[in-house]
Amino acid sequence: MFVTHAPQQRFKAFYDCLSNNDTATSSVVSSYILVKLAARCNLACTYCYWFRDKSVLDAPKRLTLEAEDAFITRLGEHIRQHQLKTFFILFHGGEPLLFGAARFEALCAKLRELEAAHGCQLKLAVTTNGVLVDAHWASLLQRWNVGVTVSLDGPRAVNDSRRIGFRGQGSFDAILAGVRQLRAAGVEPGFLSVCEPSSDPRELVRFFAEDLGACDFDVLVPDATHEDTPASIAAFYIGLFDAWWDTWLDRGVRIRLLDTLVRGLLGEESRIESIGFGPNTTSTLATDGAIEPLDVLRTAGDSFTRTRIDVFHNGLQDIQSDPLWREVLQASLTLPKTCQSCQHRMTCGGGHVGQRWSAARRFDNPTVYCEDIKAILAHMSARLFADMTIVAPAGALEAVREAA
Repeated sequence: MFVTHAPQQRFKAFYDCLSNNDTATSSVVSSYILVKLAARCNLACTYCYWFRDKSVLDAPKRLTLEAEDAFITRLGEHIRQHQLKTFFILFHGGEPLLFGAARFEALCAKLRELEAAHGCQLKLAVTTNGVLVDAHWASLLQRWNVGVTVSLDGPRAVNDSRRIGFRGQGSFDAILAGVRQLRAAGVEPGFLSVCEPSSDPRELVRFFAEDLGACDFDVLVPDATHEDTPASIAAFYIGLFDAWWDTWLDRGVRIRLLDTLVRGLLGEESRIESIGFGPNTTSTLATDGAIEPLDVLRTAGDSFTRTRIDVFHNGLQDIQSDPLWREVLQASLTLPKTCQSCQHRMTCGGGHVGQRWSAARRFDNPTVYCEDIKAILAHMSARLFADMTIVAPAGALEAVREAA
């Protein structure tokens, strides 16, 4: 078997949409939106990107009813206009469960009615810290078929040093109580962890796989820009990969970031929002009804993601006329010059677009973690190819000899 990196031409449609003709964005039909149900949180996590932008404190604490109803109307229009068969909605915050159970159920009912009316499958999901999940919340999430991801940073000591309450108290026990409620209701959550570079990666994967019995989770790279000085992540992810590759992969455990990187190193198309070459088309609905680009870009500064587009005056597709949204898309499809000769350019794709930001060069930089990512991928490559056996189909070698 011979594998090669697929060329950038596979995203030709997205390049075409970036022509000088602004109307060309119609070729990128939105099928996903991140909906901010709450602009506040019940935790004060030490690394949270959301509150790095102080302007979020000026937004309504919860998605307003007026914005909610306008969004439902715009979503219906969008589905009809583009004849969509599926659309993905991720409920987010702050802490989205601060929205309230009654309002959440009413919103889900509206969305399911819209789904039935238009014949478009709405895939609903929520990312929560799990602290507010009780039996009632768990039953609501199960009843309305809402996928759940719980944010948990690993074993108690790691989690409680970072995912803390406003009085400095840990959240570990409350999160696990919420996980038990979800499982009791028949909802198996996914898990998101943010890398703590000084922690033991082997203990992290053992905790999720063994103590929690989770077979699918992710370990995110901490949000940072070139205006920050983040700690090195190379040793952590190298250790995480070795533990996964040597022990847990054969037991059916999937770590999303590592799985994606392996696919990229083997020449397959591999792209998630956090890494890999490909278009970033994310849009965000804020609690006041504004439609904005990728929300994590708030790390670039206060009000950085603010636009003049909202669900009261615009369709969901109109965000694609916003200069920042277009700049982010362009950046996600344009490798920085320093990346273009890198052997890992397609697997890494320059890194997360938010982590490419600098005040001097905006997104025209490799990720702030560039040297770390190179070290991680070099280690993974060495391990992968040392363990790889290439089996040629019967007669293939003879055909090669004859051709020579």
